[in-house]
Amino acid sequence: MNFNNQKPSEPQVPYPPFLSQPPKKKSRASAKRILTTLIILIVLGFIAFQIIRTPRRKTESITTEKVMSYYSLKKGELFANALSRCEVPDPLARKVIAGLRNCQFNFRQCKTGDRIRIVTEYLKNDSGINSPGVICQIEYQTNYDRIYEIHIDSTQNVSVAMVYKDFQNLTELVKGSIQSSLYESVIVAGEKPVLAANFADIFGWEIDFFVETQEGDSFFILIDKKYDDTIAVDYGKIYLVRYKGKIGDYYGVFYENPKGHYDYYDLEGKSLRKAFLRSPLRYSRISSYFSKARFHPILRIVRPHHGIDYVAPKGTPISAIGDGVVTFAGWKGSYGKLVEITHKNGYKSRYGHLSGFAQRIRTGRRVTQGQKVGYLGTTGLSTGPHLHFELLRYGRWVNPLRIIPPRAEPIKTQYLEEFYQTRDQLLEQLKQ
Repeated sequence: MNFNNQKPSEPQVPYPPFLSQPPKKKSRASAKRILTTLIILIVLGFIAFQIIRTPRRKTESITTEKVMSYYSLKKGELFANALSRCEVPDPLARKVIAGLRNCQFNFRQCKTGDRIRIVTEYLKNDSGINSPGVICQIEYQTNYDRIYEIHIDSTQNVSVAMVYKDFQNLTELVKGSIQSSLYESVIVAGEKPVLAANFADIFGWEIDFFVETQEGDSFFILIDKKYDDTIAVDYGKIYLVRYKGKIGDYYGVFYENPKGHYDYYDLEGKSLRKAFLRSPLRYSRISSYFSKARFHPILRIVRPHHGIDYVAPKGTPISAIGDGVVTFAGWKGSYGKLVEITHKNGYKSRYGHLSGFAQRIRTGRRVTQGQKVGYLGTTGLSTGPHLHFELLRYGRWVNPLRIIPPRAEPIKTQYLEEFYQTRDQLLEQLKQ
């Protein structure tokens, strides 16, 4: 056998020591996965690049804004009509009225000039207000110190709260000189007309400010003022008054004794008041005088008229002319509704043709001078609204216009020392 014709075998090359087996050939599936991954990475990179490159849009901020509107109650205007004028929707207005009624709000006491504040809430974005307003609060102010707050929630439910404001009381001295009249001079001094009226009332039995004031006379008033922050909103107690002029030098000192009785007195402790007011009405005119023979317009006969008839609008308040006790309050024949008051020293006053009686006025009730006892009317034998006023002494009628009433009681002896101390302290403040 010829072995020389056989091909020699190839020498075997050993595997590298780190390979335990020969390498496998890469599959087509693996190559596809790699390609797909690369494509995804490229797409994601492109998207990220576009996001980075695109400018971000600014997010709009939305806020709320409250707008306040102010109104005043007009003469003769009803509260419901005022809400309509303030553009309060009818369904909400009915809820507001019901809420106030539940709080014992007296709609009859609404008066001209009462203030209404409407708070409307708007949604606002960067470009301005972009939503219709919604009323969230209504305030009704009947006086400087009393406010009704009506809160409206998002479901249009209503809740009512009554707010009393706190004020600061400061004692101040108001003074000035008469230029033309007391009224105008008080206004020039920066005060309100009511202060002039109160000052005149204190000296009402001493000075006739319509005819006895002279240019150059001076007045002084030591008084408490109520302040809301820096604004004076009302007056408090008047402690001391003085009027100095050609007619004389008059003082009025406020004093309250330990039993609670108070009045204005001169420097010696004598009351500035007389026992009776000049009239049971402040603003009125006399339509019929006291007479022993007057033709009666209804009965058509001549008979005595034992009183004075004061004409004023129906409902005008009637005041007791002096301290006393109510001995009759009811219907009495031709007088209609009548109040009778018994005073000291045998005097008795009667107030007839009333439309009604003041609160707590009944037989046996004690009243003070100037206290409201009833309202002018036309009940009984009457041709129209007026007050028939009579004054009797020891059972006999007297002419009220001719009577000279005594002074009211002076300070009792046991209180004089305390009064003098109070007087001296007030006079020291008058000098400051």
